[in-house]
Amino acid sequence: MRRLALFLFSHRLLALARWDAHFLLVRLINFLTDQQRQIRQFLATRSSPVYLNLGSGPRGKDNAHWVNIDGYKDQNVHFRLDFSRALPFSDQAFDGAFCEHVIEHFTYEDGRGVCAEINRVLRPGGVFRIIVPDAELIVRAYIDDPVKLAAYRGPEGATGMQAVNDLFRQRYEHQFLYDFATMEKMLLSAGFSQVSRCKPSEGQCGDLLIDDEKYAWESLY
Repeated sequence: MRRLALFLFSHRLLALARWDAHFLLVRLINFLTDQQRQIRQFLATRSSPVYLNLGSGPRGKDNAHWVNIDGYKDQNVHFRLDFSRALPFSDQAFDGAFCEHVIEHFTYEDGRGVCAEINRVLRPGGVFRIIVPDAELIVRAYIDDPVKLAAYRGPEGATGMQAVNDLFRQRYEHQFLYDFATMEKMLLSAGFSQVSRCKPSEGQCGDLLIDDEKYAWESLY
């Protein structure tokens, strides 16, 4: 079946169709199981302050202060959601939100929509900690030391430019990479009032400093 599909269609088309089919199924299951009711009941069990982990994957926090959401089942994921749609949470439901290496999987416009939804569900004074691949850092690394960049990100024998393409594209998964100026512009247009650049494991809200160290070299915080 796989060989026939690849004979008939491009690998890119099949990859995108697979993701579309997956999230269509996620939305259908959520509708049939009345997920919004489940979410309301679950949020009632959370302890203040309450934080949202958007795209938690295997790093969901296992305590009463966190709500972990992702598009796929994984450790401590409470709800599977399609982030391209409105989040099923009420306005001002969370004190903070954390999102690491997720927004780059959306186009600029769709990523702005996701961030606008985060802004909507944050309480006044809430903090959104967002971490993405740092496009400026990657380009500078290519110019300054392409061999080092290739060794960091790429198969054996890869060139620096192959590593750049891998980071910017990650096959068909990455849609848009940011430098700070572009991220600031996007977040302000999504409704946030202040955008600050920081370092790994540093930020305004200590509870949100749950960064994965493996991303530190390549990331914008």
